[in-house]
Amino acid sequence: MHMTTKVKLILGGALLLLGIVFAVQNAPVVEVKFLVWSIKMSQALVIFLTGAVGSIIGFFFGTAFKITRQG
Repeated sequence: MHMTTKVKLILGGALLLLGIVFAVQNAPVVEVKFLVWSIKMSQALVIFLTGAVGSIIGFFFGTAFKITRQG
């Protein structure tokens, strides 16, 4: 096995372990209210979904900004 493969495997395992610890420590159910909607879910899931939605929005705005600068 190449050295880079070993490093990637170790880093992947460490990130997986950190993710598991994060999920366990943020397992309590919280209620999220937005306008007229209300939903109960794990606090870790709320944090993950918030980050995912923010990343997707940032990607689309970044792509749109690149397109407008080029065209």
